[in-house]
Amino acid sequence: MEKASKVPLSSALDAVRGVLARPDAVHFVMLLVLLRHEAQRAVLTERSQAEHSWSGILGRDLWMRDGDEVMSEVMRGLGEWQAHHGELRDLPPDLTDVRGADLGPLVHCVSTAQDLATLFEDCLEHVQRSAKGGDYYTPADLAALVSSLLEPRPGESVYDPACGSGGFLLKADEYARTQGGKLGDTALYGQDSNRAALETAAINLTVHDAQGSLRGPASSLTESGFQDLTFDVVLANPPFNQTAWSQQGVEIHPDWRYGLPPAGNANFAWAQHVVGRMSPKGRGRGALLLPTAAASTTRSAEIQIRAGLVEYDILSCVIELPAGLLPHVRNPVTLWLFNSSKKARPFWGASDRSGQTLLIDAGDTAVKVARGRRILPDDARNRITATFASWRGAQGQEPYEDVPGWCRSLAVEEIVAQNHDVLPSRRVGAPVAEPGHGDDKERVGALAQELYSLFGASHRLEAELRDLLDQW
Repeated sequence: MEKASKVPLSSALDAVRGVLARPDAVHFVMLLVLLRHEAQRAVLTERSQAEHSWSGILGRDLWMRDGDEVMSEVMRGLGEWQAHHGELRDLPPDLTDVRGADLGPLVHCVSTAQDLATLFEDCLEHVQRSAKGGDYYTPADLAALVSSLLEPRPGESVYDPACGSGGFLLKADEYARTQGGKLGDTALYGQDSNRAALETAAINLTVHDAQGSLRGPASSLTESGFQDLTFDVVLANPPFNQTAWSQQGVEIHPDWRYGLPPAGNANFAWAQHVVGRMSPKGRGRGALLLPTAAASTTRSAEIQIRAGLVEYDILSCVIELPAGLLPHVRNPVTLWLFNSSKKARPFWGASDRSGQTLLIDAGDTAVKVARGRRILPDDARNRITATFASWRGAQGQEPYEDVPGWCRSLAVEEIVAQNHDVLPSRRVGAPVAEPGHGDDKERVGALAQELYSLFGASHRLEAELRDLLDQW
């Protein structure tokens, strides 16, 4: 029998246009990927076909049946898998009016796929491009950057309070395995308020052979599924500027150690939740993506919390990232890194950075790869990671030095004097000469250089935003 050729996902989706809406078609492919994965695992573990009705789910005759028969087969297969994920009840698309033969391209795509995990990631890319509002998933390049900065180790626990598709958790697990860990060594925990996102995360972990504990659908800010736990690594890409998040009694929430977040914006509620879930034993660390405005907002409640993060020495680094890296977020974003201790020790590095915060301006490092889509290239991610590692005094790194226009290490007192503003593009330029008896021409020249630097940042941002707006 001639071996069937591989069918690209995009071709399969085009083939069912007019039969299924694109989101439903992608969702159906994701479910088939799960079922084929479970069928293959059943074979590998030498369990009988009778035990797993889905092992024939991708049979040659499947697409010759009516839509309701296909759906019946799919639901039977999902039944056992959902038994291990009892909180997930998001049903597949309604195929009642679809002939089974119409689904053939999707079934064929999954049955001929050589790498199911890669096919699932392709599905996430399609979901990402069609998502509305804040319902998006973190791109793989950003998730990889976060893991390389936090360095999850085998045996550690990792928590994502807004886990979406589970991308952060998988990249953390992948990084730990590069450090000698095995599948299952890293304890993965996730929660999300969106039921579809939870289902996606559960399937994503499954097809990558990773295990995790998921909770929801409920907001981690008000109904934490892991209330009594702390974690070695906490990372999150939550909805930005979330308005309706608070509830009665939130003012006594244990996470709000630096101040009550404003009811109309959850950015600093998420910041305190990440910090509050970090292990207090000196090894806890966290990462959080926030809109750029959070680094310099002048709202009193937010300044108070930002001041607490700086003055209690929890904030270790703020990295300004380019516009266009996140779907449906057109402005630049910032990545905040937190550590429960910045003292020199084997786990941290040789440099005692107590009372200091590192700022990195990586705002002009993106590369355009598609219309309205940018990524952080490998060299930019490597430079960011190396800069943070050098600042910590990590083994094998060059000694840290401030680089005008790229990075600067600031003392707490210096940040306090600037109203706790930690926006890198405002602070990493060439330092302004102190007033004194020096040559006036030198001081004017230094001021001019700083002004030119700000002009350059302004023009760069304007060009990026114009480019992105042109794509709409």
